[in-house]
Amino acid sequence: MLQAMIIKIMYHEAEFHLMMIKLLVLVISAILLAYSSDWFTNGASKLARAIGVSDFMIGLTVVAIGTSLPEIAVSATSAYSQLEGATGLAVGNIIGSNITNIALILGTACIVKPIVIDSRVSRDATIHALILVAASLFFMYQSKITRPGGLLLILVYGWYIWDGYTRHRSVHARRDGVRSNRKYIAQALLETVIGALGVLVACKFLVGAAIDIASELGISATVIGLTIVALGTSLPELAVSVAAAKKRQGMMVLGNVIGSNIANILLALGIGAGIRTITLSDVGETFVTNIVLMVFLAMAISIFVRYRGVFDRRVGVLFVMTYATFIAMTVL
Repeated sequence: MLQAMIIKIMYHEAEFHLMMIKLLVLVISAILLAYSSDWFTNGASKLARAIGVSDFMIGLTVVAIGTSLPEIAVSATSAYSQLEGATGLAVGNIIGSNITNIALILGTACIVKPIVIDSRVSRDATIHALILVAASLFFMYQSKITRPGGLLLILVYGWYIWDGYTRHRSVHARRDGVRSNRKYIAQALLETVIGALGVLVACKFLVGAAIDIASELGISATVIGLTIVALGTSLPELAVSVAAAKKRQGMMVLGNVIGSNIANILLALGIGAGIRTITLSDVGETFVTNIVLMVFLAMAISIFVRYRGVFDRRVGVLFVMTYATFIAMTVL
């Protein structure tokens, strides 16, 4: 009896120590995430000045692709997976991430610092909404994304990036020789890459530790998947956007949100389908409400960009409240 009690006490002590280690990993990862996102936004901003494009365009391309790597990785991995529901998880993650990008990330950034909108990005916001509408209709009425369809998505993404570059390349062109300074460009690119790697590594450990802690506390796998995992793949966007907002780089935040959403839909699903046909039978009716919410939020961005001229703190609070409602409805 005494021996059994000792073993039980030792077991609980081991569990407690393991939990403390996971909490330490969580804290360290959060600190690394903060510093890495700061490096990333600094490097991306320097890169924008060096190559003569706007912060918005850098957010739309370099920042968006870098912060969408988790979604791209999930989509590519699911293409190889034979597990039931893997495809549904990938598509659901993309839809959930796009909702999170607008409602939580853009909303939080607006609360940190209001974003004054450049009217020249109205077309980008409109194309963003149209792409999400077209993709949503496809999700609801088609059963699969074939390899040719995946390659088409990638080609559309390439066109979108080229169209954006031709319209935004000369917005902040420098005339002091910075653009021709290869050393400056190399340093900016190195800082951006190091920051991006730091963000991704920090997010990997942060999400892993959070999932382990939630599991230890007895939270169901469904709740973990709909909350922690979905938010986890959007942590790079959140960290980078908040850091950019603090530096008054609001247009980079907006470019990051729009670019990440388009990269998630076109690039992540395109790469996944290019590897192997993605069946959408796992998506089901449970995603219809979330798809409608994703499209509604995208259209809200387009309307605000066209008619308001600023994303102020009231808009930020409205978006964050929408995200809280989305989580509550999903969990309940």
